[in-house]
Amino acid sequence: MMKRRQFLQAASTCVASTLIGCNGYTGKTTGRPLNILVLGGTNFVGPAIVEQAMLGGHQVTLFNRGITRSHLFPGLEKLRGHRAVDQSDLSALQGNRQWDAVIDVWPEHSSLVDETAMLLAERTDYYFFISSIAVYSDFSQAGITEESPVHQDSPGWYGGEKVLAESRLQSLLPGRFGVARCHAILGPRDDGSAYHYWLRRLSAYDEVLAPGTGQDPVQFVDVRDVASWVIDSVEAKRPGIHNLTGPDTPVTFNAFLEQSRQAIGSEAKITWVDADFLRRQHNVRSFDNMPLWAPLDEDLGFQQISSARALAQGMQFRPVQETAAAAWRWFQAYNFKSSQFPLNGMGISREREQDLLDAWHSAPVNNQELSDVM
Repeated sequence: MMKRRQFLQAASTCVASTLIGCNGYTGKTTGRPLNILVLGGTNFVGPAIVEQAMLGGHQVTLFNRGITRSHLFPGLEKLRGHRAVDQSDLSALQGNRQWDAVIDVWPEHSSLVDETAMLLAERTDYYFFISSIAVYSDFSQAGITEESPVHQDSPGWYGGEKVLAESRLQSLLPGRFGVARCHAILGPRDDGSAYHYWLRRLSAYDEVLAPGTGQDPVQFVDVRDVASWVIDSVEAKRPGIHNLTGPDTPVTFNAFLEQSRQAIGSEAKITWVDADFLRRQHNVRSFDNMPLWAPLDEDLGFQQISSARALAQGMQFRPVQETAAAAWRWFQAYNFKSSQFPLNGMGISREREQDLLDAWHSAPVNNQELSDVM
């Protein structure tokens, strides 16, 4: 599970350098503009949330260092400070000022959530925190819900710190906090390597190796859908914890890649290669070598986490094609330092991929090519 934990942590730190308009949901108001404080607001998830709040007519104040992409949102009020273990500067948040809601986008350290929540608990009606499915301690069964076991007494790593942060909010703001436990977040401004790998492969080559039969499930959530849920929760003051692990109906890895391929206008052939051929004969690992692939025989529940609670309250997950198209526009516009894989521990080189394809095509006939029967 360590590779999956590392991916979830890396996904939450993705950043961007420009502002790209989001298509899809339109903002709605609760009858009056809310005064919202966003802690952060200039990384991957943050700008999407700020945009959604602005679409809803709300007044947004940002609290951050003013270093990372300080050009974003020039018309908004910006309070300067920083959050860091043992050396935070929260002086700009001191005083008696009130906010209708606080949105806490980033910190992986529970102590940073604790100190801002303690400072603001009596000065806000509602506190929303972005968490992760990394809080869950057991992925051996499908259908994980918000009541499933989470890590206990395990500080110092991403999932354990998220659990501690959630617990502190429960103590400090009972009934006045919301939490989104997100699966892999994809879409515009994502400069991570997982989805980047597949879209680059599909766009650049005539044949792309894909792992297994294509029937393993895959879950993700579009960053714009996360933003829509967060602002809707703020408007409704929706309490409690909700999984955001779309799509709303199960999607196989085959459907995920095929719909992504179609969305970016690729004509690449996707060749599905037997899982044991990859893992046992050629030491190709799931998830890091083959991004987003979590085979059912390894972790049955990792890509089958329930979002039934959020769906019952109006959560909407947009189709794969919309996420793929928006992510691809971003990937084309963003100046990546490198597009050669493996990158940040994700993917395999094109040379190794071609060697694997050659080995698969030359395998005995009883290793029938899965691509022929998909």
